[in-house]
Amino acid sequence: MATPLVLPNSKQMVMDLLSDAMPGVRVTSKLPEGKALNAALPVVRVLRVGGTSDMRGWSDPATRDQPRFSVDCFDATEGAAMRLALQVCAEWELLPGQSTEDGIVSGISQETGPQDRPEEPNTGISRVGMILGMSVRPPLPNS
Repeated sequence: MATPLVLPNSKQMVMDLLSDAMPGVRVTSKLPEGKALNAALPVVRVLRVGGTSDMRGWSDPATRDQPRFSVDCFDATEGAAMRLALQVCAEWELLPGQSTEDGIVSGISQETGPQDRPEEPNTGISRVGMILGMSVRPPLPNS
């Protein structure tokens, strides 16, 4: 009996691929609290904020997930946070065709470009964010 395909954990894929592409940058879905965030900079936070999936059948190659992510880039200054966001955008463009054990990135989109997302006053941290999308499919059988 064939094993059914399971949709990839898209958020984990994004975090793994960006972490590999951006040494020295912490890529996470949960921020450190308080002053620990300041000590961890630069940080990229990835949150899934929607998207759709298609499960047409376990043997159908059209089975895919199309998540949308809110991606926030945190650094000590506005300029550094914007440069980090632009680096994420550049790496995002290179994702199609890349894979992890969870799945394969088959396409990407950028719904909003980098924009200021001010942090609370007096935190000493700047944040720039965007909405990015992708299309991922399960790994090919026996791959």
